[in-house]
Amino acid sequence: MKKIITILLVVIAAVAFVSGLTSCRNKKEAVGRDGLKTVKIGYPSSGSGWPGGIFGAASEYGYLEEYLNKIGYTAELVSFVGAAPAIHEALIAKELDYVVYAGMAGVLSKSIGIDHTLISITSWGSGWSFIVGTNSGVNTINDLRGKKLAYQRGASPHMYFLRVLKEAGLTIDDIEPLNSTIPEGIAGIVSGSIVGSVISSGQEVPLVKDGVVKVIHKGFNADKNIYFEPFVFIARSDVHKANPDVAVAIQKAFLKARDKAKEDVDAYYKLLSDKSGLALEAVLSTAEYNLDVSLPLSLDEIYIKSLKDILAFLQENKLTTGSVDFDAWPDKSVYIRAAKEYASEK
Repeated sequence: MKKIITILLVVIAAVAFVSGLTSCRNKKEAVGRDGLKTVKIGYPSSGSGWPGGIFGAASEYGYLEEYLNKIGYTAELVSFVGAAPAIHEALIAKELDYVVYAGMAGVLSKSIGIDHTLISITSWGSGWSFIVGTNSGVNTINDLRGKKLAYQRGASPHMYFLRVLKEAGLTIDDIEPLNSTIPEGIAGIVSGSIVGSVISSGQEVPLVKDGVVKVIHKGFNADKNIYFEPFVFIARSDVHKANPDVAVAIQKAFLKARDKAKEDVDAYYKLLSDKSGLALEAVLSTAEYNLDVSLPLSLDEIYIKSLKDILAFLQENKLTTGSVDFDAWPDKSVYIRAAKEYASEK
């Protein structure tokens, strides 16, 4: 009975998440309260409907509104279960002003001509895992040949998936690939229609406990030089050029949220657990307690190099034929200015 309840909850959640996205994207542009102008900040959702990380914390602590209100703005946070592809559609349609999402997505979109500016790196790590059905007969990534496997094409899970396959000596031609959202992938495993799927690390915990799935690869525990990537904070270039003060305000909110999190790191991770709906043990399974490492909020060369490596990977795997001008893409003045202003205001 417990397993049946788990299955029903997963399937219902997947449907609800997709329905919620459609409702969100069909809403008319919000009118700023108290005469404040609205900036729309997009983020990919694995189903929780919460931005997560330092972006989510800055919103939850009230710092995002604090800094934006000072300059006449308010924020509307827009969730996309469709992840990077849906976000890119919204950027092209000018339905979003800013985005916080995976570095792979940022590099890919820039390489295909979507005009945005890199502001800072909001996190550094790996949040992806690969799960299979408990009764699938698959025990390691070396058993994936010929199996029906799900991943989100054109988004960070795509790159993670290809790297997992490469580690097993496989390519996309050696398996039966299925493009799906993360909730759909989980539902597919639970229903038995597919064997495995890329998920956001931590989502598997209740299903593992119930004996429904097992984890055969976790990016956080794998080779960091291969699987770690930055999350990026980007601004649509025309919006950023019109008023760079907005990006500075958002960056200052992130800095203040990181300082708040440093005061009680356990409380920060509990917040992430409470808001995401993931069990605390699931959140802690990819937790880095040195927040200056996991939440860099800078554009240091180590992260730029990682983004360059991502571009090389995308080109090698024929996911893009474009290129990125890594000298012109970042606007380092924003995080430098934000850090100075924030320090002087403390």
